[in-house]
Amino acid sequence: MLLGSILLALAWAAFRGEVSLLNLLVGYALGYAVLALLEKGGVLPSSFQTKVGRVLSLAAFFMWELMVANVRVAADVLKPRTSIAPAVVAIPLDITSDAEILLLSALINITPGSVTIDLSDVRRTLYVHVMHIKSADESRREIKDGFEYRVKRVFE
Repeated sequence: MLLGSILLALAWAAFRGEVSLLNLLVGYALGYAVLALLEKGGVLPSSFQTKVGRVLSLAAFFMWELMVANVRVAADVLKPRTSIAPAVVAIPLDITSDAEILLLSALINITPGSVTIDLSDVRRTLYVHVMHIKSADESRREIKDGFEYRVKRVFE
């Protein structure tokens, strides 16, 4: 319930339009109370804490990847000679649901330097255009071990 309360405290502060100690404390208290009531009434599944942790892990990983990709693209723009090595990579998918595939595609598209360009007819392979390829296997591994793994865990 701690992670959920912290998340709700941040949401409360954002809703109020001011991140202050008072808003965070009020948001935390309200969030804790709501979560406690929902848990006591059997509304929240027992895996709620795990789910919140997985969502936060995905969000933190995405923010890191977004920052690294932006720095890489900015460096390419500022260099007199480009080091771009583009390629299309086929990523075999372990995820199967529409929501999982959509979230994975969105995360890839939002991250500079990569774009999802197609999904196979049987929905088992995602084709991604990457701006900096070292090897197809390494690019595949980065997406599967990074984004896909975390997306899959969120939906478990």
